[in-house]
Amino acid sequence: MYMMYSFLKNGTIAMYIDELGRDYEIDLTTVDYYIAQEKYTVKVEGLEKYFKEQCATHCYISPKGAPSFPLHLDPCDVIIKCIEGKKTMIIDDKTVTINKGEEVLIPANTLHRATNKYSSVILSIGQ
Repeated sequence: MYMMYSFLKNGTIAMYIDELGRDYEIDLTTVDYYIAQEKYTVKVEGLEKYFKEQCATHCYISPKGAPSFPLHLDPCDVIIKCIEGKKTMIIDDKTVTINKGEEVLIPANTLHRATNKYSSVILSIGQ
């Protein structure tokens, strides 16, 4: 799954997510290293200017089976766009698979989490 995404250098902050769903800030220059390990979900925030979005835009690079955040709520609507692979999630107690080129809307205050049954690269766009 490893592939360099040049747009990641346009982010403002990066982190990886451990087995307990905790995030740890990493230097943007080490993002490729963490992606290449194919062990953790890597999140790069602050990509709204690059993608010309009005809202917060984050990228998640997740190898198959990688840990992710536990069930949580977001205070605003979130669009998940799959740009590589397949993203599997639980949204409001339903299992959802988002294929490359597809997107799904998660309404504000809806319980959700990624399950990462496949490798994926997604954009999360807050509304």
